[in-house]
Amino acid sequence: MKGIVLEPMIADENVIVQFTDTFIADKATAIKVPNGYRALVFADENIAFRINAGAPKKISESGKEYIGKECRVAFVRTKLLPNMMWGFGNIQVNNERLKEAYRVGTNGKYSVEIAETGKLMRCFDTEENITLDMLREKTVGVLRTVGTTLLGKYFAATDISVFEISAHTDELRQALIKALSSESVFGELGLKLKDLTVDGIHVNEEDLELIRNRING
Repeated sequence: MKGIVLEPMIADENVIVQFTDTFIADKATAIKVPNGYRALVFADENIAFRINAGAPKKISESGKEYIGKECRVAFVRTKLLPNMMWGFGNIQVNNERLKEAYRVGTNGKYSVEIAETGKLMRCFDTEENITLDMLREKTVGVLRTVGTTLLGKYFAATDISVFEISAHTDELRQALIKALSSESVFGELGLKLKDLTVDGIHVNEEDLELIRNRING
């Protein structure tokens, strides 16, 4: 196939959406979309059409009206996106029922999938590539806000001792997922929360020692 063939040029797993330079489409200009990607073709800065993975396809096959237009192509990752880290700490828990007060933190990973590419594009400057770090910057704040409130209350009015909370990691995970399901930030970005893990619940050692001494003394 003669002429320009456009395809993704950046192999970095951190790059979620990558853009070509602007070009003038001609009859021979073609786009090659590898597995794990889809392509969005912009004509005069508006999304004109999409191309799924497969053999190279000429732009003119999607419409002769695009010949001579100023175009760009966005290659969007469709395969599973890498996990992102989240975490927070120093959250005060006051369990009056058990007379236990302590500071606690937790951390884990979460992953998202792109549900609506158009929405994702509108939330970022389409002059630059969209990276996983940019997605995390837009989403990790809501995990911290929701999680901080939830963790501060989750063990406060229970019979779960500070020495037992690590056994309730999966319960906390489920509660976090449920609380995040009603948050709009993912939908506004065209994303969907795919998975979330809680890798640990960490209690301040000084607080643990104070509680242990009170129980023993």
